[in-house]
Amino acid sequence: MNIDNTKLGTELNMAINTSSEERKKSLDLDVGYIEENNEWELIIKYTGELEPIRKELNVLIIELLNGYGIIRIPEEKLEELVSRPDILFVDKPKSLVNGGQRIIEGYSASCMSFLQRSDNKLSGKGVLVSVIDSGIDYNHEVFRRDDTTNIRMIWDQTQPGNPPIEYGIGTFYSKEDIYRGINGEGESLLTYDGTGHGTAVASIVSNCAPGAELIVVKLDTGGSSNLPTTAALMLAIDFSIREAQKLNMPLVINLSFGNNYGDHSGNSILEDYIDSISGIYKLSIIVGTGNDGDSGRHTQISLLDSSWKQVDFIVGEYETGINLQIWRKFSDNIDILIRTPGGEEVGPFSYYQQLMDYETKDMSIKVINGYPNPININQETYISIIPKNQYIETGIWSIFIKPKSITDGRIDIWLPVLGSTSSVVSFLNPSVFTTLTIPSSAERVISVGAYNSINLSYAPFSGRGYTIDNQIKPDIVAPGVDIDIAIPGNGYGKASGTSFATPFVSAGAAIMMEDGIVNNRDPFLYGEKIKAKMIKGARKLPGVTVWPNEKLGWGAFCLEDSMI
Repeated sequence: MNIDNTKLGTELNMAINTSSEERKKSLDLDVGYIEENNEWELIIKYTGELEPIRKELNVLIIELLNGYGIIRIPEEKLEELVSRPDILFVDKPKSLVNGGQRIIEGYSASCMSFLQRSDNKLSGKGVLVSVIDSGIDYNHEVFRRDDTTNIRMIWDQTQPGNPPIEYGIGTFYSKEDIYRGINGEGESLLTYDGTGHGTAVASIVSNCAPGAELIVVKLDTGGSSNLPTTAALMLAIDFSIREAQKLNMPLVINLSFGNNYGDHSGNSILEDYIDSISGIYKLSIIVGTGNDGDSGRHTQISLLDSSWKQVDFIVGEYETGINLQIWRKFSDNIDILIRTPGGEEVGPFSYYQQLMDYETKDMSIKVINGYPNPININQETYISIIPKNQYIETGIWSIFIKPKSITDGRIDIWLPVLGSTSSVVSFLNPSVFTTLTIPSSAERVISVGAYNSINLSYAPFSGRGYTIDNQIKPDIVAPGVDIDIAIPGNGYGKASGTSFATPFVSAGAAIMMEDGIVNNRDPFLYGEKIKAKMIKGARKLPGVTVWPNEKLGWGAFCLEDSMI
């Protein structure tokens, strides 16, 4: 295809220049591709109106807020789409992995016990909390409120049937549908939570802010990964905001999913979208920093002289494919080579953006250099390792980097996020910092790490900051070790992970917004203002002398002190 590559995301550029057979074997080049129709589901950033694009290309486009959209387009029409002056940028969806369930403590540690005083009526009433996740067990007793439920609506993106009109996919269940389902007055709803992750997250919100009502979105999956995608997440965010606007209710969005695709400075298309819509409504977005703190999925090197630098990583058995991202300043010109465990070398990779395709005995190694785009000023080298048969080569892989002309010299390399691969994949000399997952590095979200509220210590798995441009993340931490959760089937258990720290802060935000917005004490208490109050009210953990810091941000979330 003769496409203007400067408008394409780097991974999309590689994907459309890779055969469908190889895409299926890769880790995520297939995400967003719909094989039966030879179509792509893509994320677009545009200017002007969408209707001319719909009519002239005869394609389905779902309009999102603030100049973004999700488009379904045949592959043969991509060139025509990208050539349009009203299309600013096109990217493919990325897989998302939940913030972990390493199989209710945390309420008092988050300074919520004051809510139980008889003179305190705050419970999150009048506020919506959107739990965008794996679905919900709507029958679980934790969501019952006398003879009704605190679940306001469910959009199951995975279940065809009765979609929200604006989006055209999935099935929408109203509160009346849910009420009839739990009371046996109609057919049982077809939606379910296959992993239990969404039910667990929602149960923490419901226990801590019992008066808040839940918007539940079960995320769709894309390609062969069977993981939710960033396109599905953007649709879910857009849906939640529009529903809150219809009801004229303040909204908290809880995101306990993330990935590693991007330079971790808030410059991915997902984060750009989140930042752009965060100020358009009475809205607070709470995002977990992920569980890659001690996973060995990130490393950083500095190019101080002209010598080759070697970076080693290990790949375990039965790995079906991996990718790497090598990020640096666009002004830094470097050579990159890769050595396989068997000693075969490929490279050096050229500086230009054309797809480079290397063959070894058992693998295909595809490489492409991205250019700065309307969203990101940095440069990426994206590498996809694809097996010719079933698995890629096991053992120690090496990356060699040689500076040619350097102005900055910082190189960051990320492997896929923990949970997206099937075996041990890690750098032998990792950097534990800048391990927060995306979109928690977005500027205008409240980024939440995890700590152990039993011994008041940092949880080693929790994703750490700072961003590569030294933005302070996480903003705060919340209890994330051995947290009491609900399990589908009216069960209960315990779980650890930033997934379960995040809803404590979401519940706290709902209570603060009830106090400020619903009770008219502070009509502007949302977004950055709530973040500022949470940072001011954060409690310092013992034994830590430097605040803020890369592990704990500004401290441990304390609702009571945040409301002063």
